[in-house]
Amino acid sequence: MVLVLSELLEDLDALAHDAQLAEPEGLKKLRTGKLESRAGGAGSYFTTLDIAHGMLRDLAMYIIYPTLKQHRERMQPETTRVMIDSMYPQLFNFLGYSGFEDLKRVGAGVVALAPQLDAGQLDQLLTALLRYVNMLYSWAYHTFPWDLGDQLRYEAGAPEKDLPPVQDTLTPTETLIKLRWEPLGIEVRAFLATEGNSRLCRELLEAMPFRSLQTHAMVAGQSLMAFTPLTSSAPTPYKEELLKAPAGRLRFNAGTGQKFIVQYGRTTENIMAPVIGSVLAEDVAKLAAVGAAVWESTYRTKEEIWLTVERL
Repeated sequence: MVLVLSELLEDLDALAHDAQLAEPEGLKKLRTGKLESRAGGAGSYFTTLDIAHGMLRDLAMYIIYPTLKQHRERMQPETTRVMIDSMYPQLFNFLGYSGFEDLKRVGAGVVALAPQLDAGQLDQLLTALLRYVNMLYSWAYHTFPWDLGDQLRYEAGAPEKDLPPVQDTLTPTETLIKLRWEPLGIEVRAFLATEGNSRLCRELLEAMPFRSLQTHAMVAGQSLMAFTPLTSSAPTPYKEELLKAPAGRLRFNAGTGQKFIVQYGRTTENIMAPVIGSVLAEDVAKLAAVGAAVWESTYRTKEEIWLTVERL
């Protein structure tokens, strides 16, 4: 069978579209113990779920995205081909064994076609692959049994009074967007900080409206994350420390899944992250109810909550 780039791109786009809307069947089989391969040790499928979850995360965030970013920055096709050939096949194979059979199939096509492609074609292929794998991981993240960790809790959390004071120097702009959560029926308005990370904000505006599965951060504190259909590698010079950011802040993290992030309370992580705007002050109070519902959804019930982002 002769591989054709246009057909592989169409296949990837269709898979990404389907994964944007509903949980992929292979992942559902993996997390419910229905895999025909019975992948796992001593009858345990949690072992496979745990390893596949981390491997899918690494594939999206620490392999495909860095490959695409360096390719766009350096335009050295031979280096890109070496990266694909040396890192991708093993992950595609294990993930296919773990239920992601479509990923294994299109992944084999990516590896086979890469040596024949020029710089522009490699960009197209990696862009489509990244979008698809990000969508897969959004479901893997949402459906992971996080509540198994109920027995592994700190005796007491750090009181909020010990956090540094909020520092908010962001100036509102006239570029307004709307965020709506369904089925919660909650809607807020926000502005984009178009002068700070201008190219990223422009790409976000061009992608609107988009609808994404809403998930909750498991490490950073009171933040909501939605994996978007973008594949941005835009420079993001305007960053702030999460620890000091106010409720309502909007951020975007390209490297960890092209995530649109809404902070609804305080966070405890002291990393720097790209800022894209803020929820309007008069709407910030609405976010607490969204945060509580999404935490329960992601951590325990797995009921789907959807975020729609559009221009006002």
